[in-house]
Amino acid sequence: MKKIISLSAVVSLAFVACQEQIPNGLILTSTASKDTTYVAAAETPQAKVVVIEELTGATCSNCPKGTEILKGFVESNPGRIVLTGIHSGFLSEPPAGAHYDFRNADADALKFFFNEGEPSKPSACFDRVQATSGNSAGKYFISKGQTGADWIAMLPTRLSKTTPVNIHLQSEYNTSTSKVDVKVKVAFTSAVNEKVALSMYVLESGRKDKQYDIDLGVIENYKFNHIFRKMITGVGGELILDSLTTKEAGRVLEKSISFEPNTTGVNGWDLDSCTVVGIVHKMGSSKEVLHAQEVKLR
Repeated sequence: MKKIISLSAVVSLAFVACQEQIPNGLILTSTASKDTTYVAAAETPQAKVVVIEELTGATCSNCPKGTEILKGFVESNPGRIVLTGIHSGFLSEPPAGAHYDFRNADADALKFFFNEGEPSKPSACFDRVQATSGNSAGKYFISKGQTGADWIAMLPTRLSKTTPVNIHLQSEYNTSTSKVDVKVKVAFTSAVNEKVALSMYVLESGRKDKQYDIDLGVIENYKFNHIFRKMITGVGGELILDSLTTKEAGRVLEKSISFEPNTTGVNGWDLDSCTVVGIVHKMGSSKEVLHAQEVKLR
């Protein structure tokens, strides 16, 4: 029989909101959660999923070529990559006559979480680790350059990694409360002795609008996918079982969280085109992503 501890009763085992590098002014509203932890038989490890967070923009004329490279990575490695398009900072403003504006405060906060100011566009962060070689050595956001060579070199290393934690996600839209209810199960398949956190956010795909292109000029009906829409957790994530020095194999944490989606106005989301992403990553000097999962919002 598995031993269950209610985290609402045992505060020391609760998720603790992470304050690391959270920019001032980031407000996350209408979010509530409930957590439970227990120990069970260790699960068979899942294949590690790589998180690629791309800095892009509708007025960045080189960005479509970068997005095509990353799209190729996803298509060549089905189920192994979560791709995120962060519209923030210079060259991310919508072109004249555009219908949408994909910028938002949470996207700005996620970009600044890496403490690199305004990286060039297009650039991409692979599993939140710094590049060790190439033109972007020492940086989280790696510039595409002319050919995307540094991106191409980075991917195989990340795909070859294993993960000590499984993630199970369920999401549904509750019509009676007008909120999204998400269930997260984080199951450790081997012991972890470091501080780790859970970050969650919402992506949307399928929006068509204007995009600058270096070869084609203005593309009138460019398809934007993986648009970063909202942080569900704080931008730095929420610490997982911080009171435990070791998260042993078989340790499970289940989390239920509810939040309000943005369904109104010109930038309201199409809920049928949205996904929820859960990321488990290290804290402190390393931000390395251990694993991730993505599911349809409803």
